[in-house]
Amino acid sequence: MISNKLLADSLPLIGAGLGDKLGVKINVGGNQAFTDGRSYIQIPEFDITSKAQKDAVLGYMAHEAAHIKFNSFKGINTNNFNGKPVLHSLWNIIEDLRIENAMIDSMIGTRKWMDQIWINRKADGTRPPVTNEDNPITVLCDYMLFTCRVTYRDQQYLTEYLEAAEEAFIEVLGWKLQMKLDALIHPKLGEIKTSRQAFNLANTIFDLIENHEPDEDEPDSSDEADNSDEADSSDDTSSDDSDTNSSTETDDDGSCSNQTSTSDDSDVTPDSESDTDSQPSSDTAESADPSKHKAAIEQLKSLTSDDDAFDDMSSFVDSLAIMPQTEQTSLNVPTATSVSRHLIDDDSANGLLSRVKGSSNQLTNKMQAVVEEELRTKRRTAKSGKRLNTRVLHRVKSGDQRLFTRKTEKAEIDTIVEISLDNSGSMDGYLINVAKEAQLSLALALEKLNNVSITASAFPLDHSSKGVYELKRESDSVKSLARNLSTLTASGYNTPSGTAMMHSLKTVLASKRDRKVIMMITDGSPDGSEAVPLANLIRKAERSGIIVIGIAVGSIANYKECFYEFFNHAIFIQDIADLKKEMFSVTRKILTES
Repeated sequence: MISNKLLADSLPLIGAGLGDKLGVKINVGGNQAFTDGRSYIQIPEFDITSKAQKDAVLGYMAHEAAHIKFNSFKGINTNNFNGKPVLHSLWNIIEDLRIENAMIDSMIGTRKWMDQIWINRKADGTRPPVTNEDNPITVLCDYMLFTCRVTYRDQQYLTEYLEAAEEAFIEVLGWKLQMKLDALIHPKLGEIKTSRQAFNLANTIFDLIENHEPDEDEPDSSDEADNSDEADSSDDTSSDDSDTNSSTETDDDGSCSNQTSTSDDSDVTPDSESDTDSQPSSDTAESADPSKHKAAIEQLKSLTSDDDAFDDMSSFVDSLAIMPQTEQTSLNVPTATSVSRHLIDDDSANGLLSRVKGSSNQLTNKMQAVVEEELRTKRRTAKSGKRLNTRVLHRVKSGDQRLFTRKTEKAEIDTIVEISLDNSGSMDGYLINVAKEAQLSLALALEKLNNVSITASAFPLDHSSKGVYELKRESDSVKSLARNLSTLTASGYNTPSGTAMMHSLKTVLASKRDRKVIMMITDGSPDGSEAVPLANLIRKAERSGIIVIGIAVGSIANYKECFYEFFNHAIFIQDIADLKKEMFSVTRKILTES
């Protein structure tokens, strides 16, 4: 059984797997977390020390991937945000709500990861609630943020943040603006489906703030308690005048035009003041300070620097910097490349199949014998049990209490074997042919065993790339492997064994098979920059229960100690006949040995 250790320690593998599922490139490395907003996410390789940390980092990946997957900025002109940090901040909050809900609908497991961001921040105190001492844009945005998260993302554990934000909002910006804002957003927030709709709602809120005058519609605290009836009457009159709201909307081409509309994509300020049940208590009203509210709103209106924009996810990214990073490996998980169909040589593929058919049958027979031996139910004597072994009763005289018969548990076969092949230039000629025959012979032999599946790859792609060819997936036939092998010409200028191992680990970890094995066929040591990462990856894999076996071809047999620096388990072959002999010694380890 594979332990969680490798998963916890290998953000590159997790990111690559998550990126494949979401159709986004997630690269782990460097020392900064960022995204280009279109197709690419970068995150440092942090030293994860707990599941909570891992899930929060995954939550960041999922959140940023959602922006890409669900088309943030589609249908809006980003120039509309220039010099309007309040508008940009409001859009960030509403858009985050939209894309996270869409991601959860698409891949429900991401909810736990994205929630963990906030659970961690709340627990470690890195994200305190807002207070009335904070600046107005923070107060406004916290109220919007936690209204979205508690009410429309169902993050109920953030309720105290919403309560704090509501109290600060009333104190800093006034309860009348809060009432108008609530009436505006609550009919809309649960219905936002596009980035354009998110922008339109943000723009309508922005106009509401721009047009709000607290000294005109909010009574002075000295008059509030004695003139509540007049205040109610004034509220009704005021609300009648605000049935429609002039808002700036974006046209299909992203440009802006001033419109008054009641369509779904436009937002109308409803008659909120007539709802007396929603008004604050007299204590709250008496604490109102219209001059303070006006000054705060004027401050909001005066903000023009993009640096003032509120983006809480950026704050979370900054908090990631406190997590220590692992020793940088400078390796990325490669994107597997399919073989070009027009390069396939059917005659060469058929010839290769013919050459290895006999040797693969012999390998199958040897492996099957080992499997049958391991699966056969064995009996042993023990000190206790239900059945007495009458043949060993003489042990009583010597005090030996092992008198009972017990059956041993059967070994189980449920294995994936990934076979990686070195396609570098040093393999040119005889060695690449031996390697191809070895890979195909192993695949044919292993696939004939019940509950064993095979994948295959080759590295590098060519003289200019460290990429990896995907030669066979679990669902592909071995015949397709032979056809893909016909295209390999050992043309690579380097030996990126570490990068190839990253691909192989990603492949076996993605499989549902319980037992995971990686075999790498190569003629020597990896490139200098890949040597340490390769050794580290193999050790991590082995600690996690993954079996890694090096198959050395050629003259490296004269320098076995060099090969063992990387592979704890290795065999050395010169031709396909050697493979048959050597494989017998590792078959038990591959298939059954715990």
